[in-house]
Amino acid sequence: MKNPLKFAFIVGLLTLPFVALGSDEDLSGPRGPGFAQSVSTTLAPDRVEVSEDPRGWSLSVWREKQGRLQAVPGLVFSAPVCADQGLAEVKAALQDRHVKVQNRWGVTYQIKARVPCQGHVKLLFQPDSPAGQAVGIWQVTYRAEKMLEAEVGLGFWTRTLPFTWPSDGDYYSFGQVNITRGDHWDVVGHEMGHAIYDMGDIGAWGGGQHKIDECYSAALALSEGWASYFSAWVSVDRRDPDAKFEFMVPRRSPIRFENIPGDVCLGPTNEWRVTGFFWDLIDFNNDGETSDAPFQAVWEALTGHHAKDMSEVRELLEARGFKSETLQSVWERNFSPSSRAR
Repeated sequence: MKNPLKFAFIVGLLTLPFVALGSDEDLSGPRGPGFAQSVSTTLAPDRVEVSEDPRGWSLSVWREKQGRLQAVPGLVFSAPVCADQGLAEVKAALQDRHVKVQNRWGVTYQIKARVPCQGHVKLLFQPDSPAGQAVGIWQVTYRAEKMLEAEVGLGFWTRTLPFTWPSDGDYYSFGQVNITRGDHWDVVGHEMGHAIYDMGDIGAWGGGQHKIDECYSAALALSEGWASYFSAWVSVDRRDPDAKFEFMVPRRSPIRFENIPGDVCLGPTNEWRVTGFFWDLIDFNNDGETSDAPFQAVWEALTGHHAKDMSEVRELLEARGFKSETLQSVWERNFSPSSRAR
């Protein structure tokens, strides 16, 4: 006899209810094994754990990151129906109205598992397994979506943003994000940053090859630096005195943007230093500057203005209420010759 299980949840906390002008080859380094794999669009958890639950039945999804399990929120599972053998099938698409994780043919990935009808069921994903990489992309994008919703609203986000994985490179093009490694959280956030930069009409785009420690056009440095800043805002602790990226640009990894190495090209035409500038505006670490503005303040100063370079960014920030002396301090710290001491 089949008995429907009563439940309502958003998994994790478990309560239901156009344009790629720059090359990001330096960003991600050599192509990872994810591209070579043929990944099924039906994703099974790497393992399932069951414990007692006084409520009868519940479900959560977890993914390992840096040796610790993190809850994966936002996945809406179909209502399970208990079969004779005491197992129920559950499934959820890696998609909501703003983001979706898909393969190269546009098919959305979904988690699917047969689980016991009693107890608290944990679906567990390793960080770098095929399923774990797809879930890792969802983890970053859903967190970013909710952070944006809380700080600036989602009125600017008018279409579903596809994340194609595994792809032939890491880049944003024609309204679509392409990812080679779903476990590289900082790269995922950077490429999503390009999409948000585009949809929010933050600034100009630059073209051509770029290396994170070199200088190039002002527009390219702005677009690349802002994308990394967005990734940092989504995933890095703003109190961290040594804020850095883990996977981005392997030849220089880790990419320390709170303490930028002295050999990085000076000035506002270097993306690494642009990231440092934006980060210093919002971080909580006092390292010679005392700005701890919310992301919202920076966003509202820039969105819709299509800034051409960092000088115009500074003017827009000051016009929005940022103190001139604060901007000067952050500017000198990141772009002036004295910043070689960092």
